Amino acid sequence: MEENLKVDKDYKEAFNLGYELAKELNLTTPMFKDISLGNERINAMQVGMEQYSNEVTQEQHKENIQQIELNKKTSDIRNTDSKKVDHKDLGKGLDFSS
Repeated sequence: MEENLKVDKDYKEAFNLGYELAKELNLTTPMFKDISLGNERINAMQVGMEQYSNEVTQEQHKENIQQIELNKKTSDIRNTDSKKVDHKDLGKGLDFSS
């Protein structure tokens, strides 16, 4: 079910400004965290910054998962190759006799 929401033009403008500000400054946490949110414009900017921060966090999480999966595949390949070792000489130690 699709719902049509009308967003106030000023709110949308402030939200986008907050998003772009966070993106430009590469903020991982919103700047106006400790400021009273009584002002709607500041509130909208804060929400825009939070949106950017959430997207960055999600992207980092996705990259971490991909790296973990790649490492696991690489480890599985190495383990498969090491299982091909000839086991008849295992446990005999080194022969230092000449």
